[in-house]
Amino acid sequence: MIDPVELYADDPTSCPVAAAVGAFSGKWKPIILHLLAQDELHFANICRALPKASKKVLTEQLRELENDGIVVRRPTNENRPRVFYSLSRTGKELAPIMLSLYKWQKDRSQKEMSDAA
Repeated sequence: MIDPVELYADDPTSCPVAAAVGAFSGKWKPIILHLLAQDELHFANICRALPKASKKVLTEQLRELENDGIVVRRPTNENRPRVFYSLSRTGKELAPIMLSLYKWQKDRSQKEMSDAA
């Protein structure tokens, strides 16, 4: 059962939906999650997949996702250390929700286009 709206009227940031959306909102976070839903990736592969994103911003967004428990960072113990990223268990639980949001928006956009025609 969903809590009554009055619980969040004074502090909308305490709303569970707002907190959930906040965990994956960010310019590149949804796309990073889409990439990682397919496979574990080396940081350089993420950079190559998102050439318009700066390394600094990608690093920040990956750290935020890691801090929120959505992404796991795995450094290697090699002469030339590398860092791999993958979805955590929580991130894997989020993947179908993101897919639902994707489908919802695609359907909404197509409906808007057909309504405008």
